[in-house]
Amino acid sequence: MTNSPDSKEHDPLSFDPSIQSENIAVSPSELLMCEGCSRQNPPNRINCIYCGKELKFREEDVIDRHLVSRQLEAWEAGFNIIFRSASNGCDLMAATKLLGENIDLTAIVAAGNPVPIARVDSLKLAEILVTKMLGSGVVCSIVSDADLDAERPPIRLSKIEIADDLFFFTDFNTRSSIEIANEDLTLIVTGQLNRTRTDLIEKRKRKGSELLDESASFTDELIVDLYTRNEPRGFRIYPAGFDFSCLGQEKGILARENIERLVTYLSSLASNARFVSSYSAARPFLARVWEVESRTDAQGIKRIGFGKRGFGKTESTSNLQQFTKYSRLQRHLL
Repeated sequence: MTNSPDSKEHDPLSFDPSIQSENIAVSPSELLMCEGCSRQNPPNRINCIYCGKELKFREEDVIDRHLVSRQLEAWEAGFNIIFRSASNGCDLMAATKLLGENIDLTAIVAAGNPVPIARVDSLKLAEILVTKMLGSGVVCSIVSDADLDAERPPIRLSKIEIADDLFFFTDFNTRSSIEIANEDLTLIVTGQLNRTRTDLIEKRKRKGSELLDESASFTDELIVDLYTRNEPRGFRIYPAGFDFSCLGQEKGILARENIERLVTYLSSLASNARFVSSYSAARPFLARVWEVESRTDAQGIKRIGFGKRGFGKTESTSNLQQFTKYSRLQRHLL
């Protein structure tokens, strides 16, 4: 059978070049060469596809796309974009497009608290993002993970003594005393520490696992971070293990009651200290950038009752590191 000259017009597999209105391919001149591995990358890349090294790109190369392409892992070093303020005529739609749709920038602007709205792995990208956000009427600043230093917690205190115009902080671990002038206490940050723990024992089967036993617990306590003029690491007070004797006759029976009174007392003595209690209100906005820690630990074979055994594991969550980042952010913004 011989095909007619017009048969190609009806062939669904044939390609008609006239239907392509523009060249969608990237020209060789537009490719970016990585200085680390010498491989070519598309012009819209910020980091090398192959080795991850930051590429030398121009700001105009990323003008029409989302600048926050992925959420960094907790272990990755990053740069945090912190919301500071917004003008009355700000373009929140354009600003949200830069960050991605999974953020309620309208609610963040309405709340007015400095919170992280993005976390990226490149200082250059962070600077471009801050510039473009400013063009939309949203003022932001950059704070690196290194500045927050959340892996190094504040020094835990076991006691505070007060004499004249001096505080004497007692280190919980070393029992050493640190002398601080009242005027050098510059920041007091309060927050709620929430921890959950679930212990599970499962019987493993080919088609899955059967839950044999489960127990759960939840702790909720108020903690306080104190920052002085010369100690960026800060100091931390947990209700458990702290001596509230400095309250004198104001000392109560409940630890939560005592820690609230202690904050009021310290604030009255440290006239230069800024008091921040906005962590609870800011938490809904923090989770997208600073996730709550969660982990699962295997516990091996466990026995329950007579003749029953299974594999145990513990699932836990804690917002401690999230609070540490928020606390350190307040110091950085002083």
